[in-house]
Amino acid sequence: MFKNFRGNKKPYLIRIGFAVVFFLITLSAFLISFKPAVYIMQFNFAPALAKLIADFSIITIAIVLINIILAFGFGRFYCSVFCPFGILQDIIGGIFKRKCGKSPNFYYIRYILLAVALACTALGIGAVFRYLDPYSNFGNIVTGFVHFKDVSLFTFIPLIIIAALVLWKNRIFCTSICPAGTILGLCSKFGFYKMYISQDICKKCGQCEKECPAGAIDSEKITLDNERCIRCMRCVAKCPGHGILFGIQKTSVKFDPSRRNFITTGVVLAVAAGVLAKGKDIAKTVVESFKNRPILPPGAVSPEDFAQKCTNCGLCIEHCKGKILKKPDADYETVHIDFSKGKCEYDCKNCSDICPTGAIKKMSIETKQNCRIGLVKLNRDICSKCGLCSHICPKGAIEFTAGQMPVYNPAKCIGCGACQNICPVHAIEIVSINKQSQI
Repeated sequence: MFKNFRGNKKPYLIRIGFAVVFFLITLSAFLISFKPAVYIMQFNFAPALAKLIADFSIITIAIVLINIILAFGFGRFYCSVFCPFGILQDIIGGIFKRKCGKSPNFYYIRYILLAVALACTALGIGAVFRYLDPYSNFGNIVTGFVHFKDVSLFTFIPLIIIAALVLWKNRIFCTSICPAGTILGLCSKFGFYKMYISQDICKKCGQCEKECPAGAIDSEKITLDNERCIRCMRCVAKCPGHGILFGIQKTSVKFDPSRRNFITTGVVLAVAAGVLAKGKDIAKTVVESFKNRPILPPGAVSPEDFAQKCTNCGLCIEHCKGKILKKPDADYETVHIDFSKGKCEYDCKNCSDICPTGAIKKMSIETKQNCRIGLVKLNRDICSKCGLCSHICPKGAIEFTAGQMPVYNPAKCIGCGACQNICPVHAIEIVSINKQSQI
C-alpha cells in the first residue's frame, strides 16, 4: 500500500500539512502559553531522551520507545514533521532559497557527538546535551525574540549557527550533529519500511538528488541513505519517472565491522572524556560554591541537580504566572528566578507541570506551596516598619506590631518573594539556599 505514494506530490503535501500544524502548536506553547500545546510537546523525542537518562520514569521510557518504534517502522518522519528545529531549518532554507544536493556522510562525527552527549548526560553533565538538543535550541530562539529587550546577543547564537549550517549544507545539523537525529537515523537504517530508488525505473536524471535537503541521495550510484533520509518526500514529488519508492526494500543493509569497531572505540573515548569533564565540573562547583547561588523554581531541588537536567528550552519562562523566571545570563548558566520582576505566585505550579526534561519535578499544589526555594534577608537599617510584608506573606512567616520591627520566622518561610515584591523601601531580599526542602 505504501507504493501508492510514489511519483506524485500527495505525500509531500501531506507531510507539509502535518509539519505546519505541529510547528504552530509548538509556537503557541512558547508565544501564547497555550497549555494543551505544552502537553502535546511532552512527546518530543530529544527532551524525553535527556529526561530518561537523568531521571528514569515509566512515562518517559514509553515516550522514547514510541518514537524509536515509529522510526524503526517508518523512518525519520519525526525530523521533518514533529521537530520544530527541523522545520525552522526548512523555513530558513526556503527564505534564502538554499539549493539542496549531495553532501558528505559525516558518520564519524555524529557517532562521536552522540556518544559524548549520552555519556556526559549520564555522568550528570547536562551542558553538552543542552547545546545539541534541537527542541531546547528552538525554545531559546523563540523566547529570545519574545524577551528581546531582556536578553543579550548571546541568546541568538543558536539562530546564527543554525542559519550558517543551513546555508552551508541544509539539514547537516540533523544528519551529522543532533544526538536525537543520530539515534532515529540508526533506527531508520535498520528499519522495516524504507525509501529506495528502483534500479529498473531510475533514469539518473538527478532531480531527486537536487531536492534532498539531507544530502542522502546519490543519483549516479542510484542509492538512498535511509540513515540520513528525513522523509521530507521532496524526492518523491519531483521524480519524473516515479522511481522513488517507499516500502520493504528487497536488498539488505551490508554489515560493516569497521564501523562497529569505531563506534565501540568512540564510546570508550567519550566515557573517558566524560569522566575528565566531570572532574572539571566538580572543581568548578567547589570554586563557585563561594559565589552567589541562583534561586530556582520550586521543584528544581538544587543548582547542581537543576544544571544537570535543565536544557534551557525556555518553556517554563513563558508559562510562569508571576513572570519571574529569567533566561541564562553571565551569572547563571540555567533558568533562574529574578524577584525584581515579581513574586512566585502561591497558587501556580505551571513550571512543574510543563517541564519536559524533569529538571523541575512534578508536584501537587500543596507540595509546591510548602517548598522552600529561598529565605528572607531583612535590612533593619532601612526598614520603614510599614508592616506590608506581614500582610502579604502567604505562610504567616512575618509577624508585625505597629511601630515595631517585623519579626521573621524562617521555619515558616518558603522564599516566594511576596514580601520583597511589596516592600516600598527595598529592605527585604530573598537569598538563595543550597537545597530546596519542604517546610
